[in-house]
Amino acid sequence: MKRTFCFLFFLFFTTKIFPQIGGENTFAILDFSTSARSTAMGGDLIAIFDNDVNLAASNPALLNAKMNRQISFSFVDYFSDINAVSVNYATNSKKIGMLFFGAKALNYGSFTKTDEVGLELGEFTANEQVLTAGISKLLNENFTVGMSINFINSKLEQYSSFALASNFGLTYCNNKKDLCVSVLAKDFGRQLKSFTNTNEKLPFQLQMGVSKGLAHLPFRFSIVAHHLNKFDISNNYLEPTITDPISGEKVENEESFGKKVLRHFIIGGELNPFKKSLFIRGGFNFQRRQDMQLPTRPVMVGFSWGLGFKISKFHLNYSRATYHLAGASNIFSFTTNLSSLGL
Repeated sequence: MKRTFCFLFFLFFTTKIFPQIGGENTFAILDFSTSARSTAMGGDLIAIFDNDVNLAASNPALLNAKMNRQISFSFVDYFSDINAVSVNYATNSKKIGMLFFGAKALNYGSFTKTDEVGLELGEFTANEQVLTAGISKLLNENFTVGMSINFINSKLEQYSSFALASNFGLTYCNNKKDLCVSVLAKDFGRQLKSFTNTNEKLPFQLQMGVSKGLAHLPFRFSIVAHHLNKFDISNNYLEPTITDPISGEKVENEESFGKKVLRHFIIGGELNPFKKSLFIRGGFNFQRRQDMQLPTRPVMVGFSWGLGFKISKFHLNYSRATYHLAGASNIFSFTTNLSSLGL
Protein backbone atom coordinates (compact mmCIF):
# COMPACT_ATOMS: atom_id res chain seq x y z
CA MET A 1 0.00 0.00 0.00
CA LYS A 2 2.69 2.49 0.97
CA ARG A 3 4.72 1.60 -2.13
CA THR A 4 1.69 2.24 -4.34
CA PHE A 5 1.17 5.74 -2.92
CA CYS A 6 4.87 6.60 -3.14
CA PHE A 7 5.13 5.45 -6.75
CA LEU A 8 2.13 7.47 -7.91
CA PHE A 9 3.17 10.51 -5.91
CA PHE A 10 6.70 10.71 -7.28
CA LEU A 11 5.64 9.78 -10.81
CA PHE A 12 3.49 12.88 -11.13
CA PHE A 13 4.94 15.35 -8.65
CA THR A 14 8.36 15.22 -10.28
CA THR A 15 6.87 16.59 -13.51
CA LYS A 16 6.64 20.32 -14.15
CA ILE A 17 3.66 21.89 -12.41
CA PHE A 18 2.30 25.23 -13.56
CA PRO A 19 -0.25 27.37 -11.67
CA GLN A 20 -2.56 28.05 -14.61
CA ILE A 21 -6.30 28.66 -14.87
CA GLY A 22 -8.98 28.40 -17.55
CA GLY A 23 -8.00 29.40 -21.06
CA GLU A 24 -4.29 28.84 -20.34
CA ASN A 25 -4.18 25.05 -20.40
CA THR A 26 -5.66 22.01 -22.08
CA PHE A 27 -8.07 19.26 -20.96
CA ALA A 28 -10.83 21.48 -19.57
CA ILE A 29 -12.80 18.29 -18.90
CA LEU A 30 -10.72 17.80 -15.73
CA ASP A 31 -12.47 20.82 -14.19
CA PHE A 32 -15.89 19.88 -15.56
CA SER A 33 -18.10 18.55 -12.77
CA THR A 34 -20.92 16.11 -13.50
CA SER A 35 -22.07 15.96 -9.87
CA ALA A 36 -25.47 17.60 -9.38
CA ARG A 37 -24.82 18.05 -5.68
CA SER A 38 -21.40 19.67 -6.12
CA THR A 39 -22.62 22.00 -8.87
CA ALA A 40 -25.66 23.05 -6.83
CA MET A 41 -23.36 24.12 -3.98
CA GLY A 42 -21.14 26.26 -6.20
CA GLY A 43 -18.74 23.62 -7.55
CA ASP A 44 -15.56 21.91 -6.28
CA LEU A 45 -17.27 20.34 -3.27
CA ILE A 46 -14.23 18.64 -1.69
CA ALA A 47 -14.98 18.50 2.04
CA ILE A 48 -18.13 16.48 2.73
CA PHE A 49 -17.50 13.03 4.16
CA ASP A 50 -20.61 10.90 3.56
CA ASN A 51 -21.87 8.25 1.13
CA ASP A 52 -21.94 10.41 -2.03
CA VAL A 53 -19.66 8.50 -4.42
CA ASN A 54 -19.66 11.39 -6.93
CA LEU A 55 -17.56 13.53 -4.57
CA ALA A 56 -14.73 10.98 -4.69
CA ALA A 57 -14.27 11.66 -8.40
CA SER A 58 -12.50 14.93 -7.53
CA ASN A 59 -11.17 14.21 -4.05
CA PRO A 60 -10.16 10.56 -3.49
CA ALA A 61 -9.59 11.31 0.21
CA LEU A 62 -13.39 11.39 0.57
CA LEU A 63 -13.60 7.69 -0.29
CA ASN A 64 -14.92 5.88 2.78
CA ALA A 65 -16.72 2.72 3.82
CA LYS A 66 -20.16 4.38 3.50
CA MET A 67 -19.62 4.44 -0.27
CA ASN A 68 -19.07 0.69 -0.51
CA ARG A 69 -20.88 -0.61 -3.62
CA GLN A 70 -22.45 2.78 -4.35
CA ILE A 71 -22.93 3.49 -8.05
CA SER A 72 -24.02 6.76 -9.63
CA PHE A 73 -25.02 7.90 -13.12
CA SER A 74 -25.10 11.56 -14.17
CA PHE A 75 -26.19 13.51 -17.23
CA VAL A 76 -25.28 17.14 -17.95
CA ASP A 77 -27.40 19.28 -20.27
CA TYR A 78 -24.95 22.10 -21.01
CA PHE A 79 -25.17 24.97 -23.49
CA SER A 80 -26.36 24.42 -27.09
CA ASP A 81 -25.73 20.77 -28.07
CA ILE A 82 -22.93 20.26 -25.51
CA ASN A 83 -23.62 17.46 -23.04
CA ALA A 84 -21.80 15.04 -20.77
CA VAL A 85 -22.39 11.72 -19.02
CA SER A 86 -20.56 9.97 -16.18
CA VAL A 87 -20.65 6.84 -14.05
CA ASN A 88 -18.89 6.41 -10.68
CA TYR A 89 -18.52 3.34 -8.49
CA ALA A 90 -16.78 2.55 -5.18
CA THR A 91 -15.97 -0.73 -3.50
CA ASN A 92 -14.13 -1.83 -0.39
CA SER A 93 -11.05 -4.04 -0.60
CA LYS A 94 -10.05 -5.61 2.71
CA LYS A 95 -6.40 -5.77 1.63
CA ILE A 96 -5.74 -2.29 0.24
CA GLY A 97 -8.66 -0.03 1.25
CA MET A 98 -11.44 1.75 -0.61
CA LEU A 99 -11.29 1.69 -4.41
CA PHE A 100 -12.95 4.06 -6.86
CA PHE A 101 -13.64 3.69 -10.58
CA GLY A 102 -15.18 6.35 -12.77
CA ALA A 103 -15.73 7.31 -16.40
CA LYS A 104 -16.73 10.68 -17.85
CA ALA A 105 -17.41 11.72 -21.45
CA LEU A 106 -17.92 15.26 -22.73
CA ASN A 107 -19.35 15.90 -26.20
CA TYR A 108 -18.89 19.43 -27.58
CA GLY A 109 -21.33 18.87 -30.45
CA SER A 110 -20.95 19.55 -34.17
CA PHE A 111 -19.15 22.49 -35.76
CA THR A 112 -19.15 23.91 -39.27
CA LYS A 113 -15.82 23.41 -41.03
CA THR A 114 -14.72 26.26 -43.32
CA ASP A 115 -11.61 27.31 -45.22
CA GLU A 116 -9.74 30.60 -44.80
CA VAL A 117 -12.30 32.54 -46.89
CA GLY A 118 -15.36 31.08 -45.14
CA LEU A 119 -16.34 28.43 -47.67
CA GLU A 120 -18.13 25.60 -45.88
CA LEU A 121 -16.38 22.24 -46.18
CA GLY A 122 -18.68 20.18 -43.98
CA GLU A 123 -18.84 19.51 -40.25
CA PHE A 124 -16.56 18.16 -37.53
CA THR A 125 -16.98 17.09 -33.92
CA ALA A 126 -15.05 17.44 -30.68
CA ASN A 127 -15.14 15.24 -27.58
CA GLU A 128 -13.14 14.24 -24.51
CA GLN A 129 -13.16 11.27 -22.15
CA VAL A 130 -11.68 10.56 -18.70
CA LEU A 131 -11.21 7.20 -16.99
CA THR A 132 -10.44 7.44 -13.26
CA ALA A 133 -9.12 4.92 -10.75
CA GLY A 134 -8.68 5.93 -7.11
CA ILE A 135 -7.72 4.53 -3.74
CA SER A 136 -8.02 5.75 -0.16
CA LYS A 137 -6.70 4.62 3.20
CA LEU A 138 -7.96 5.43 6.67
CA LEU A 139 -4.89 6.56 8.63
CA ASN A 140 -6.66 6.75 11.97
CA GLU A 141 -10.07 7.62 13.38
CA ASN A 142 -10.07 11.10 11.83
CA PHE A 143 -7.65 11.22 8.87
CA THR A 144 -8.04 9.71 5.40
CA VAL A 145 -5.54 9.94 2.56
CA GLY A 146 -6.40 9.28 -1.06
CA MET A 147 -4.97 9.35 -4.56
CA SER A 148 -6.50 8.91 -7.99
CA ILE A 149 -5.14 8.73 -11.51
CA ASN A 150 -6.97 10.06 -14.59
CA PHE A 151 -6.49 8.78 -18.13
CA ILE A 152 -7.60 11.61 -20.43
CA ASN A 153 -8.30 11.37 -24.15
CA SER A 154 -9.19 14.40 -26.25
CA LYS A 155 -10.16 14.57 -29.92
CA LEU A 156 -10.79 17.99 -31.46
CA GLU A 157 -11.51 17.67 -35.20
CA GLN A 158 -8.46 15.87 -36.68
CA TYR A 159 -6.26 16.59 -33.66
CA SER A 160 -5.98 14.23 -30.70
CA SER A 161 -4.11 14.14 -27.41
CA PHE A 162 -3.63 11.83 -24.43
CA ALA A 163 -2.52 12.62 -20.90
CA LEU A 164 -2.20 11.26 -17.38
CA ALA A 165 -3.17 13.38 -14.40
CA SER A 166 -3.64 12.66 -10.72
CA ASN A 167 -5.28 14.01 -7.58
CA PHE A 168 -3.84 13.69 -4.08
CA GLY A 169 -5.97 14.55 -1.05
CA LEU A 170 -5.98 14.48 2.73
CA THR A 171 -9.20 14.72 4.74
CA TYR A 172 -9.84 15.31 8.44
CA CYS A 173 -13.30 14.28 9.65
CA ASN A 174 -14.67 14.74 13.17
CA ASN A 175 -18.07 13.08 13.44
CA LYS A 176 -18.74 14.40 16.94
CA LYS A 177 -18.37 18.00 15.78
CA ASP A 178 -19.82 17.26 12.32
CA LEU A 179 -16.73 18.90 10.83
CA CYS A 180 -14.75 18.02 7.72
CA VAL A 181 -11.58 19.67 6.36
CA SER A 182 -9.78 18.65 3.15
CA VAL A 183 -6.70 19.72 1.23
CA LEU A 184 -6.32 18.65 -2.39
CA ALA A 185 -3.59 18.81 -5.03
CA LYS A 186 -5.56 18.49 -8.23
CA ASP A 187 -4.74 17.66 -11.85
CA PHE A 188 -0.97 17.31 -11.69
CA GLY A 189 0.64 15.17 -14.37
CA ARG A 190 1.83 15.29 -17.96
CA GLN A 191 0.64 15.26 -21.55
CA LEU A 192 1.88 12.05 -23.20
CA LYS A 193 0.70 12.84 -26.72
CA SER A 194 0.19 16.47 -27.74
CA PHE A 195 -2.24 17.89 -30.30
CA THR A 196 0.69 19.31 -32.26
CA ASN A 197 4.44 19.33 -31.63
CA THR A 198 4.05 21.51 -28.52
CA ASN A 199 3.22 20.08 -25.09
CA GLU A 200 0.54 21.98 -23.20
CA LYS A 201 -0.05 22.51 -19.50
CA LEU A 202 -2.59 20.69 -17.37
CA PRO A 203 -4.91 22.73 -15.10
CA PHE A 204 -3.06 22.03 -11.82
CA GLN A 205 -4.31 23.73 -8.68
CA LEU A 206 -4.26 23.49 -4.88
CA GLN A 207 -7.55 23.54 -3.00
CA MET A 208 -8.71 23.59 0.60
CA GLY A 209 -12.26 23.09 1.79
CA VAL A 210 -14.22 22.96 5.03
CA SER A 211 -17.78 21.94 5.78
CA LYS A 212 -19.67 22.07 9.07
CA GLY A 213 -23.07 20.85 10.12
CA LEU A 214 -24.95 23.08 12.56
CA ALA A 215 -25.87 21.69 15.95
CA HIS A 216 -29.48 22.91 16.15
CA LEU A 217 -30.43 23.16 12.49
CA PRO A 218 -30.33 20.47 9.74
CA PHE A 219 -28.02 22.62 7.64
CA ARG A 220 -24.46 22.16 6.41
CA PHE A 221 -22.33 24.94 4.95
CA SER A 222 -19.29 24.54 2.75
CA ILE A 223 -16.43 26.92 1.96
CA VAL A 224 -13.86 26.02 -0.69
CA ALA A 225 -10.71 27.97 -1.56
CA HIS A 226 -9.33 27.11 -5.01
CA HIS A 227 -6.21 27.99 -7.03
CA LEU A 228 -4.25 28.57 -3.84
CA ASN A 229 -1.03 28.15 -5.84
CA LYS A 230 -1.68 31.41 -7.72
CA PHE A 231 -2.94 34.62 -6.12
CA ASP A 232 -4.07 36.63 -9.14
CA ILE A 233 -6.61 34.59 -11.11
CA SER A 234 -8.45 37.60 -12.53
CA ASN A 235 -9.61 37.66 -16.12
CA ASN A 236 -6.65 38.16 -18.47
CA TYR A 237 -8.94 39.27 -21.29
CA LEU A 238 -10.13 42.51 -19.71
CA GLU A 239 -9.20 45.77 -21.41
CA PRO A 240 -5.99 47.06 -19.75
CA THR A 241 -7.43 50.57 -19.54
CA ILE A 242 -10.92 52.07 -19.44
CA THR A 243 -12.28 55.59 -19.84
CA ASP A 244 -13.48 57.36 -16.70
CA PRO A 245 -17.12 58.39 -17.41
CA ILE A 246 -16.72 61.70 -15.55
CA SER A 247 -13.23 62.95 -16.38
CA GLY A 248 -12.85 61.19 -19.72
CA GLU A 249 -9.33 60.13 -18.76
CA LYS A 250 -7.85 56.70 -19.33
CA VAL A 251 -7.45 54.75 -16.08
CA GLU A 252 -5.94 51.35 -15.40
CA ASN A 253 -8.56 48.60 -15.42
CA GLU A 254 -7.35 46.47 -12.53
CA GLU A 255 -9.33 44.65 -9.88
CA SER A 256 -9.01 45.59 -6.23
CA PHE A 257 -7.10 43.42 -3.76
CA GLY A 258 -10.38 42.38 -2.13
CA LYS A 259 -11.91 41.13 -5.38
CA LYS A 260 -8.77 39.16 -6.19
CA VAL A 261 -9.04 37.43 -2.81
CA LEU A 262 -12.77 36.70 -3.17
CA ARG A 263 -12.21 35.06 -6.57
CA HIS A 264 -10.65 32.12 -4.73
CA PHE A 265 -13.78 31.27 -2.72
CA ILE A 266 -16.88 29.20 -3.33
CA ILE A 267 -19.62 29.09 -0.71
CA GLY A 268 -22.51 26.68 -0.52
CA GLY A 269 -25.12 25.26 1.78
CA GLU A 270 -27.36 22.22 2.11
CA LEU A 271 -30.63 22.14 4.07
CA ASN A 272 -32.26 18.85 5.04
CA PRO A 273 -35.70 19.91 6.40
CA PHE A 274 -36.78 17.82 9.37
CA LYS A 275 -33.90 15.44 8.49
CA LYS A 276 -36.16 13.68 6.00
CA SER A 277 -35.57 12.66 2.39
CA LEU A 278 -35.55 16.19 0.90
CA PHE A 279 -32.37 18.25 0.40
CA ILE A 280 -32.35 21.90 -0.68
CA ARG A 281 -29.01 23.28 -1.89
CA GLY A 282 -27.53 26.56 -3.04
CA GLY A 283 -24.15 28.07 -3.80
CA PHE A 284 -22.22 31.06 -5.09
CA ASN A 285 -19.03 31.06 -7.15
CA PHE A 286 -17.21 34.43 -6.95
CA GLN A 287 -14.85 33.80 -9.85
CA ARG A 288 -17.60 32.66 -12.19
CA ARG A 289 -19.61 35.80 -11.51
CA GLN A 290 -16.66 38.14 -12.02
CA ASP A 291 -15.65 36.50 -15.31
CA MET A 292 -19.04 35.81 -16.89
CA GLN A 293 -21.42 38.59 -15.85
CA LEU A 294 -22.37 41.48 -18.09
CA PRO A 295 -21.91 44.84 -16.27
CA THR A 296 -25.31 46.02 -17.53
CA ARG A 297 -27.19 42.83 -16.59
CA PRO A 298 -25.37 40.73 -13.97
CA VAL A 299 -28.60 38.91 -12.98
CA MET A 300 -27.94 35.52 -11.30
CA VAL A 301 -24.56 34.72 -12.87
CA GLY A 302 -22.43 32.78 -10.37
CA PHE A 303 -25.40 31.46 -8.38
CA SER A 304 -26.53 27.84 -8.38
CA TRP A 305 -29.20 25.77 -6.69
CA GLY A 306 -30.46 22.22 -6.58
CA LEU A 307 -32.70 19.62 -5.00
CA GLY A 308 -32.11 16.12 -3.73
CA PHE A 309 -34.60 13.34 -3.04
CA LYS A 310 -34.27 9.97 -1.38
CA ILE A 311 -36.91 7.63 -2.74
CA SER A 312 -36.79 4.10 -1.34
CA LYS A 313 -33.33 2.76 -2.29
CA PHE A 314 -32.48 5.56 -4.73
CA HIS A 315 -31.03 9.07 -4.47
CA LEU A 316 -32.09 11.58 -7.14
CA ASN A 317 -30.30 14.93 -7.45
CA TYR A 318 -30.83 17.92 -9.72
CA SER A 319 -28.90 21.17 -10.05
CA ARG A 320 -29.03 24.32 -12.15
CA ALA A 321 -26.08 26.71 -12.36
CA THR A 322 -26.14 30.09 -14.10
CA TYR A 323 -22.90 30.67 -16.00
CA HIS A 324 -23.97 33.56 -18.20
CA LEU A 325 -26.97 35.64 -19.25
CA ALA A 326 -27.19 33.35 -22.29
CA GLY A 327 -28.18 30.33 -20.24
CA ALA A 328 -27.58 27.80 -17.49
CA SER A 329 -26.61 24.16 -17.13
CA ASN A 330 -28.80 21.35 -15.81
CA ILE A 331 -27.39 18.23 -14.16
CA PHE A 332 -29.23 15.07 -13.16
CA SER A 333 -27.63 12.42 -10.91
CA PHE A 334 -29.04 9.02 -9.98
CA THR A 335 -27.39 7.00 -7.19
CA THR A 336 -28.08 3.67 -5.53
CA ASN A 337 -26.30 0.88 -3.66
CA LEU A 338 -25.93 -2.41 -5.49
CA SER A 339 -26.13 -4.35 -2.22
CA SER A 340 -29.58 -2.95 -1.49
CA LEU A 341 -30.73 -4.29 -4.89
CA GLY A 342 -29.42 -7.76 -4.12
CA LEU A 343 -26.62 -7.48 -6.67
